[in-house]
Amino acid sequence: MTTPEGFWLASPAKVNLGLRVLGSRPDGYHEIVTWIQQVSLSDRIWLGKRCSSIHLTVAGECVPAGRGNLAYQAAAALRGEAGDRTLGARIHLEKHIPAGAGLGGGSGNAAAVLWGLNRLWRLGLSPTALRRVGTSLGSDVPSFLAGPASLCRGRGERVTPRPPLRRGWFVLAKPGYSLSTAEVYGWIRGARSGQEAAEPVTNDRTPIYRNDLEKVVFARHPGLKKARDRMLCLGASRAMLSGSGAALWGLFSSQEEALKALAGFRPGRGWRVWLARPLTASAWLVRKE
Repeated sequence: MTTPEGFWLASPAKVNLGLRVLGSRPDGYHEIVTWIQQVSLSDRIWLGKRCSSIHLTVAGECVPAGRGNLAYQAAAALRGEAGDRTLGARIHLEKHIPAGAGLGGGSGNAAAVLWGLNRLWRLGLSPTALRRVGTSLGSDVPSFLAGPASLCRGRGERVTPRPPLRRGWFVLAKPGYSLSTAEVYGWIRGARSGQEAAEPVTNDRTPIYRNDLEKVVFARHPGLKKARDRMLCLGASRAMLSGSGAALWGLFSSQEEALKALAGFRPGRGWRVWLARPLTASAWLVRKE
């Protein structure tokens, strides 16, 4: 049985302002350093109490419901951390962030569910404990629990909050196909030189705008490079593949400039575009019902 108690959460997307691949790890992952900035493009999640079971419904983007969804897995993992099988939740996920884009939609959903259920179930777990649970779900999850901007090391799970961008607007663009993170990292395996890997991603205050995955992705998907270059021609101060793709971002000095670029960006059929601003503070809770 459900109760009226519940609330809506905003679950933002992210862009990678820099991503360096330092080499392969024995566990099959890659050692990386990346600077993550959350943006205003967001999914919405409703959390409500339910006796004993976890029930997830999804509207919008084509993503799995039930146990195959990271939001469900986050709820199950948090219940396991609490050690109380009587805890239950009703989760409704409104998807606006595209899947397979490198925008962190699934990871952000998992982080939002961890934060929200910690509140709904009155568990009182610390941010450190939530990040530990998040690490078990995915490499990007801890960054969403650390604030609007973060520097991430290891496979992405070692997170240090950093100052967020406070100016500019993003144009986000995604082609009509998605890319598999595992496949993209497979392309780069063994392709690094020690000199390249030694270059930093940040001076610990501001990111260095470079994504090591672009070379292998653009070689296989030249249309993405053309779209990235189009962003620059339209006035972006920076433009880059986000994470492992397939989404790109361009950073513009003002909303007016971003809107002009949005109108002029015509890379072809199947592409989708969004306008987003950088987030300067975490704001999970939208409203209580």
